[in-house]
Amino acid sequence: MPGQPAISILLPTHNDVRFLPEAIQSILGQTHADLELVVVDDGSTDQTAAYLRSLADPRVRVIRLDTNRGITAALNAGLAECRGKYVARMDADDIAEPDRLRRQSEFLEANRDIGIVGSSRLLIDEQGKPIAPAPAMTDDLSIRWKCLLGNPLAHPTVMLRREIFVGYDLNYRSAQDYELWTRLLPLTRAANLAEPLLRYRIRPSSISRSRQAEQLANHDRIALLANRRLLPSFPLTAEQITQLRGRYGGQSVRDEAMDPADSEWIGLLEQMLSAFARIYASHAGIDRCVRQQRERIRNLPRAAGYTAIPARLRQTPPRSRGGSTSDSGGRSRPE
Repeated sequence: MPGQPAISILLPTHNDVRFLPEAIQSILGQTHADLELVVVDDGSTDQTAAYLRSLADPRVRVIRLDTNRGITAALNAGLAECRGKYVARMDADDIAEPDRLRRQSEFLEANRDIGIVGSSRLLIDEQGKPIAPAPAMTDDLSIRWKCLLGNPLAHPTVMLRREIFVGYDLNYRSAQDYELWTRLLPLTRAANLAEPLLRYRIRPSSISRSRQAEQLANHDRIALLANRRLLPSFPLTAEQITQLRGRYGGQSVRDEAMDPADSEWIGLLEQMLSAFARIYASHAGIDRCVRQQRERIRNLPRAAGYTAIPARLRQTPPRSRGGSTSDSGGRSRPE
């Protein structure tokens, strides 16, 4: 495709040929057609390579890695080839709604101070049947607050300005997107569009308990970075991060053995919110954001079934992958 496309779509994949055609066709069928689709085949051993060779659309660019290097390396390899003004992420087993790229690019054009935009999602099962809506927090301050204990942006929904998309940290095999947000949010603002622009496939996980523990430890390490980068005047210890995450983090990272009604940890969460209000006092909307979060904190001990998660939605925490590369540990679900 001659010239610079307006949007590059970065899609890594590893042995996902079962779902890959539907994911790719949902991108090629977008109402915004000025795009390039950069597919990184991360050493697939199924029929992925053959399928990609069969594609005749000149907007598709394939990068083939001879060995499976994992999601983070695959993402960086693909990002280096992205030429668009904007870069959108896509996973190999999800489905983009036809207007996704148009809606997000128009939003970024109209809001020059925002560098990252995601969206809400519709969760689907392996057969593509709807499970439940997954609404996202839409405003920058709520996203920042959520980032202190969990991932506020669904990785395969995001579109970023290319000039701020600095790449992923190879030290993180899982939740590399969450770590990226902690670096980008001090530099730019973020938003989520309220409408679900992605059908997000939930797949059974076979990850071991030891791997789950490793992922949670990794999650807490990133949350500690978020605390240092977004709330530097209120430093927390690693143990405090773990205790707060287990009680008040997202559904996929809560610990049912930890009581959210514990007054010690509610008190620390309230202190954390007060520090957040002070740091972002000059930001428009801070009073409304703080009121909403204080109301949520007040309701936590009374929230019936707060730690109960429907079995069909309970997935291995926190699952981060971009097209199921083998060492990614799953997909990153914002909590």
